[in-house]
Amino acid sequence: MRYIGNKRKLIPFIRQGLEELGIAGATACDPFAGTASVARFLKSHGYAVTTSDIMSFSYVLQWAYVVVDRRPEFRGLADGLERHGDALHDVIDHLNRLEPRPDFIFEHFCPDGHGGSEHERRYFTPDNAALIDAVRRTIWAWREEGRLNDDEHFVLLAALLEAADRVANTTGVYAAYVKSWQPNAEKRLRLRPPRLVTGTGRRCRAFQLDAIELMGKLEPFDLLYLDPPYNTRQYAGYYHIPEIIAEGWYTEPPKLRGKTGLPEDGNKRSDWSRRRRCELALEELVGAAPCRHILMSYNSEGIISEECIEEVLHERGLPGTYRRLKQTYKRYRSDRDSETRRYKGDRVTELLYYVRTA
Repeated sequence: MRYIGNKRKLIPFIRQGLEELGIAGATACDPFAGTASVARFLKSHGYAVTTSDIMSFSYVLQWAYVVVDRRPEFRGLADGLERHGDALHDVIDHLNRLEPRPDFIFEHFCPDGHGGSEHERRYFTPDNAALIDAVRRTIWAWREEGRLNDDEHFVLLAALLEAADRVANTTGVYAAYVKSWQPNAEKRLRLRPPRLVTGTGRRCRAFQLDAIELMGKLEPFDLLYLDPPYNTRQYAGYYHIPEIIAEGWYTEPPKLRGKTGLPEDGNKRSDWSRRRRCELALEELVGAAPCRHILMSYNSEGIISEECIEEVLHERGLPGTYRRLKQTYKRYRSDRDSETRRYKGDRVTELLYYVRTA
């Protein structure tokens, strides 16, 4: 899934950091999980991982890629579905054969819907919007009927979120849509089975909590991996459509506002994306974490100053254990230079800060 700060391409750098710094252990916590790419990596490399994020769509991805440890069998869907082999592939095939069924996404996020046409919203083509609606309603109905357990439910939702993102008519975030249809947006929505990490035997957990609140609920663990937001963009506004798809609209449809159809997001606005609050939040989080190692991934253009990071980690860490690693990589750009925005360059430096606490 396209996501600001996604660490998928930086996994080799993080792996190198773990090895170079001699970090070892059996338990880890990632309280800014996002798309769960690092948590998934940690799980596959021997850790029992606890994840969290305040966003609902992230919680879905955390559950699918970190919590799930057995391949879903979908026994509750045994009747009425064609079975040819692997149960997950068969259920995904069934969802891909559904007919379009216009509902909330069609109504508000494509130009043929009343809300979408009123504001010229072109997030999805009419066919793809109605297909997203059809798949989401089917998953919801199966869940309501008790035919899906937690693992099965979140795996299917993850497949839908990722499929919808692949055909979204955006440049990578949902703060705006492209005025003309991009090639990816004109392709038909098609779900793919998520690439699950199973058979590890490790007990992993997912939460939807603020990072500091999470620390108060955890027993001592080995590795705290921190990847807080780098800038002042509030994720609730940049990913409101994945959030709506993750939460559904069947009990109480969200009230939308503005050109892009934003729902209310007061409980998802983060201090980590506020210049005057993020440094205090880092100090509080690091001080509260019951861990042996702290590894913080950050960006050379982040809103938390390097001086603050060093001071906070030095204060918490054992003498002589502070380290900083860096790697330069190509910048993720969701748009082009314009009169109102100029990128500083095409390269940016990713930093890994480390300290041992015990």
